[in-house]
Amino acid sequence: MSDEFRPLEGIRVIDFTRLLAGPYATMTLAELGADVIKVEQPGIGDETRHWGPPFVHGSSAYFHAINRGKRSIALDLTDPADIETAHRLIGTADVLVESFRPGVANRLGIGAAAMRERFPRLVYASISGFAQDGPLAGEPGTAVTVEAESGLMHVTGYEDADPVRSGVAMVDIATGLSMMGGVIAALLERQRTGVGRRLEFSLFATALSSLGTVIAATSAGGPPSKPWGSAHPSIVPYRAFAAADGHVVLGATNDPMFARLVAALDLGEELGAPRWAGNRARVEGRDELEKILAARVAALPLETVVERLRAARVLVARVRSPEEAARSAQAQTLGLIEEDDGLSVVRSAMGTNGTARLARAPELDAHGAPLRQELRDRV
Repeated sequence: MSDEFRPLEGIRVIDFTRLLAGPYATMTLAELGADVIKVEQPGIGDETRHWGPPFVHGSSAYFHAINRGKRSIALDLTDPADIETAHRLIGTADVLVESFRPGVANRLGIGAAAMRERFPRLVYASISGFAQDGPLAGEPGTAVTVEAESGLMHVTGYEDADPVRSGVAMVDIATGLSMMGGVIAALLERQRTGVGRRLEFSLFATALSSLGTVIAATSAGGPPSKPWGSAHPSIVPYRAFAAADGHVVLGATNDPMFARLVAALDLGEELGAPRWAGNRARVEGRDELEKILAARVAALPLETVVERLRAARVLVARVRSPEEAARSAQAQTLGLIEEDDGLSVVRSAMGTNGTARLARAPELDAHGAPLRQELRDRV
């Protein structure tokens, strides 16, 4: 018996999503053993197929990164015959996931109410930028617009500088993971009730919920929110500093750790006074303390800073590029990076638990013929 972790073996997912959040969620469901059938527009497919260069194996590297382990069928959802094929596919499924703009699924004849009435056991999950209701529901919702509207962009970057988006679309990834968790929970509920559930997820809800600590602090009388760069509003020190030959992140999340940091960097004369012993005083004296610490770190080689602080059990890490991180011993030990004919692909975080290793992302309509034959055989 295989020891692969495949808890969703036998679960079929019909995937009408595109871009990032939905495809990432369904790829993770595939990694957990689900049979994911990606429905795409004939001749074009998911537009991320064309988000390049670089292109490999007929599609963009971006597309390959988030669509592995799926089967593809091309259906024109404005064509009655293809809509009927879509309905028959949905009838074989446990889960339907879609990321159309609000109202579009209804117009195409695959809306939640109609599909759940016809297939009561179906778990129907929608993903959108700003949710299905509200004044922004009809607006295009991508990571950058949602980061702006939610306030996430306001706290990212540096004060008195232009707003910046996150380096990667973490709101999409987090929304996809929320959807994955919701789908699995709904499948568990269905085991008890025999009935599926309607689920809705939005990038806006994800982004706003990620700001929970910020919103709570300001509502409790804290200072107005602002960007802090790599620093933390209520812990000092806790940010990136420039060493002699690179950048390092270091921090002290409690007073004993700060004392160990001071000793490790031979800063007892400058920062060993009782005035710096408590975090509140360090936060209030942030500029003075960080100036002293920055000068000391800048005079030391990066490796020296890391070795000293690790030996002292102080938070520390080199600032690496993604390429360096992918080649790191930690990534290799965890088996997170797979090579596919020159393309490096990263497994999801579930991969450390023995989930299935996924096949290459499919070519457009690569499985259309066998899926149509399967439906004919079911008649």
